[in-house]
Amino acid sequence: MTAVVESRVGRGWMAAYALAMVGVAAGWFGPIQILLPEQAARLAGDDGKEALLALVTAWGAGASMVANPLWGALSDRLRARRPIFVAGTVIGVAGLLVLSSAETSSTMVAGWILVQVGLNGPLAALAALIGDRAPESQRGTVGALFGVAQIIGVILGTAVAVAAGDQTIGYIAVAIAVPALGAALLIIDRESPVLERRRGRLRRPGGQFVWAWLIRFLLNLVNALVLVYLLYYLSDQVGVDDAAGWVLILTVVNVLFAGIFGFVGGLLSDRWERRRIFAAAGAVVLAAGTTLMALAPAVPVVIVASVLVGVGWGAYIAVDMAILTQVLPDAETRATLLGVANVAGTLPQMLAPVLAAPIVTVLGGYRVLYLVTAAIALVALALLPRLRAIR
Repeated sequence: MTAVVESRVGRGWMAAYALAMVGVAAGWFGPIQILLPEQAARLAGDDGKEALLALVTAWGAGASMVANPLWGALSDRLRARRPIFVAGTVIGVAGLLVLSSAETSSTMVAGWILVQVGLNGPLAALAALIGDRAPESQRGTVGALFGVAQIIGVILGTAVAVAAGDQTIGYIAVAIAVPALGAALLIIDRESPVLERRRGRLRRPGGQFVWAWLIRFLLNLVNALVLVYLLYYLSDQVGVDDAAGWVLILTVVNVLFAGIFGFVGGLLSDRWERRRIFAAAGAVVLAAGTTLMALAPAVPVVIVASVLVGVGWGAYIAVDMAILTQVLPDAETRATLLGVANVAGTLPQMLAPVLAAPIVTVLGGYRVLYLVTAAIALVALALLPRLRAIR
């Protein structure tokens, strides 16, 4: 799973690649959406469930931020992706099994740290494979699969957890799904032992890569700020009766449009050989959607805003990985730098509550929160011309 091959990857490889990414995402989001909250409520009761869940997820997020760059660096040092994919999957599955029998808060924390550390291994390998295997003419398509498969994995992981109906069975079912969905890629992808060197073809990471990282960070922060207090926004600002039900509806709307526009955008970006226009369109549409949420907090408008946020996010993820792989300096540091890039996706999830809380409670409420969110999207738009190596 390493050497850059200029020939195009086939549909079978892309299908196996997407399935592997679905499995990794299911391993994360099955627990975090359903199983961890239910387990926290069972162990800590109604009075302590929020605190325990926050503790578990905070430790996991911290472990994730450290693990991904380390897996990437190890992958580059070994000049191989397959061992990282397999080792990380084994550790992640072990963590899920620890969680399946966890009866104390400390065991929950330990299990979730294992899941986060472990599943960052296959995530790092899959990210690096975009540059390793796909020629530049296909990186929009394969990169879009990377993003869209994560969306599908969220749905699958949540569905598996719900269908299991039992916490222990749910964790075991997810633990089976993760390696099962990744097996096809291990079979179909034949790895060569040495990475091809491609020095000099791309700009140094200190220039183009830094701007790509910052744009990714800002647009991920936009997405996180939209979601972090959505439940409270719907109940307190919009005034709906069933806020939880509306969160589900709006999430489905968002995911549907993000998935469609992400995949179609990836195909078109390869056909047109253009990346920046999709990222720019994504930033503009995200700004439009969050501005609507700020200025017109009514159910029909919020539905339209959710469509716009989904479209904008899809337009960006269509080219996100294609842009990142195009600004890397060479194959020997690809996984390391993509691990650093993945921090730009994880860090906003941790920062969003910290930034949103004072805005909502002290600095003007939800209207200001979503106007600030729109402004962040426009800052990302303003930075896009810095990516001079990207058309």
